[in-house]
This record gives sequence, C-alpha cells and structure tokens, in this order.
Amino acid sequence: MILLFWICAGLIAFSLAGYGLLWCFLAAVFGRRAPLPPEQPLHATVLIAARNEEAAIRAKLKTVLEQDCGPHEVDVLVVSDGSEDATLEQALSLDSPRVRAFQTPEHGGKAQALTAGLARIEADVVIFSDANSMLAPGSLRRLLAPFALPDTGGVCGRLQPQHRKGRGGWLARAERLFWAYDSALKAAESRLGGAVSAQGTLYGMRRALVPERVPGDVADDFFISVQAPALHRRLVFEPGAVAQEAVTSHTGDEFMRRVRSTERGWRGLMRMRRLMNPGKYGLYALQLLLHKGLRRIVAFLLPVLLVLSLSAAAAQGGVYTAALLVQLLVYGGAGGALLWPPLARLPGSGLGRFFVLGHAAMAFGILRAMAGVHSVRWAPARSVADE
Repeated sequence: MILLFWICAGLIAFSLAGYGLLWCFLAAVFGRRAPLPPEQPLHATVLIAARNEEAAIRAKLKTVLEQDCGPHEVDVLVVSDGSEDATLEQALSLDSPRVRAFQTPEHGGKAQALTAGLARIEADVVIFSDANSMLAPGSLRRLLAPFALPDTGGVCGRLQPQHRKGRGGWLARAERLFWAYDSALKAAESRLGGAVSAQGTLYGMRRALVPERVPGDVADDFFISVQAPALHRRLVFEPGAVAQEAVTSHTGDEFMRRVRSTERGWRGLMRMRRLMNPGKYGLYALQLLLHKGLRRIVAFLLPVLLVLSLSAAAAQGGVYTAALLVQLLVYGGAGGALLWPPLARLPGSGLGRFFVLGHAAMAFGILRAMAGVHSVRWAPARSVADE
C-alpha cells in the first residue's frame, strides 16, 4: 500500500510539474537552436470553419486581411457550417478578392466543414484558425517563417486568453496561468522532439501533409497537426504567432467544453497511438506519451491517491496524514466555493476549482469516449471580450 502511494503520488507530481520542469531544463541545455533561413515565398490559405458566427467573423477576417505577410500570398476560405444566421453574408460583406466563402447545406460539424474546405484548397500551406480567435499583428508572417526549413511540417501558434479588465473571474485567471505554462512547455518540446500537437486557435500545415478527410469524432486540431510527426516532419511552436480568444466565465459551459475536448482528444490519441512508439518516432513518441497520455491518466490517479492516503494515514500517520489533509483541503475548498460563492474569495480557491473541475471533466470525457459517446456537433460556448 505504501509503495502504491508513492508510485501514484510520483506519477501525478511528474505529470503536473516534473515533466514540464525537466523538459524546460533539457531544452535550455540541449535544445535545437537552428537559425531560420531567409523567408521563402509561400501561398497560404487561412481556413475558417464557422457555425453561427455573424458576431465575430467580420472582425476575424479584418485581423487576417490587415496582416503584413511579407513575401507570402495569403487568402482566406470561410466555410459556414449550415449556419442559421448571417455568417456567410458577413464574411462576403468585406468584398475582398482575397476572401472566399460558401455554406454547407446542413450543420454537419466542424470536421465536415473542414473537409469541405480542404477540397477547395491548393495552396502550399493551410492555416487553420477558429472564427472567434483574433490574430495579433504580424502573426501570420511569424507562423509562415519556419516553413523555410524543409523538415518543418507544421507550425503552432500561441493562444492568448482575453477578457475585459477587472472581469472574467477565477476561471479566466486560472485559464491564463494554464496557457502561460502550456506555451512554455510547447516551446521546450519544440526545441527537443518537436511540439506534440497544435491548438485550434491558430496553426499551419503543409498542404501535402493534411489528410483529405477529417474524422468527425476526434479533436481535429490534434488529428491534423500530428500528421507532421507521423510523416517524420517537425511540428514547430512559434510564440510570436498569437491568436487572442475570449474565455468563458461560466463554469458549466467550460466544464462541458473540457468534457467534449477530452472525449475527442482521447479518441484521437488512441487512433494515433502508433506515434507513441519510441523505436519509430524517437523523442517525439516519449513527449506524446508523457504530455498527452500520462496527463489524462492523472484524472483517474487522483481518486486512487486519495483512497491510498486514507489507508496510509490511518496506518502510519505522519507525512501520509499531511498528504491526506492537503487533498481534503483542495477538494473541500473547491466544492465549498462552488456551493457557497463567498468562499471563492479565499486565496488560491480559483486555482483549486480549476484543478478539480479540469480533472473531473477529463475523467468524464475519457469515460464518455470509452462508452462510445461521439460528440460531433454542438453549439460552442462563447464569451465575448469587451473592448
């Protein structure tokens, strides 16, 4: 029992903090520092799958059209996924020769919309970006620069969560902290075995590496971006390619978003599990296993650790009692703050709730995937960042 306690605690600690710290250290000492050659002119198409995004699509397209893309030729293709509002009309209202847009006959889900769009793209690079993610100036040129290296198969941008000053609550603050850590880890992985996968707000892929059909029951950004390492090309993280997106401040919306994301992500990971073979994919395989695989198993290790702590504390006390009290404090504080909002003002309560809800959603999402649930179509939660 004691041995199991330390194995479980060690795996959790390594996944949550040890892996990131170790990889940042290894990247600083051994990381790849290849300078970029001069920019090679590319034709790139920004592919945007949109569903009922009339409030955001025009502003999004302006952030694309106003980019300084240097020697690169960049156009846009918007696929309105059976929208029931004026998404298509708003996309076409800019009257730009660089913008194409069409609507699918029915709401088939994001993957179906992406598949329909890919059939109309013959550019060198496809840039994927969400309709509600606004691009910071210079992002597209920074995203395209690493493609000058022949072994670059894809480039990941950086998500910058946004919310109105003084608003957004504990969830937005925890979300910003999480994405700051995620960016640091992506940068370290990029310098070692290559970035593990992209996040859907902004990433680019060589058109030749993108599959013609995107499965509807997996995380599309994961599935598409890992095609680069699957074909032994490098996936690069470029922190200067920034997509700004408002995060929801509603706990219920965010919980279900994470459930769906984990369900689809887990199914995608299982479908591409061959990439976790170090004999064939080297250091990237180890990164994928530790970053994506172990990280999700932590959601199930946490309740196991709680049970082991109860048993160990009753038998030996000491450090095991302290470990049990810490866990009870985190879980009790998170649950109490959700049931009685005044407790949310306590220092650290926001991070505690983010931690507990995040892992609960992760466990629920994996169980849904194992039970055969397939989330293909849904109405995304939107939290608008006030200017």
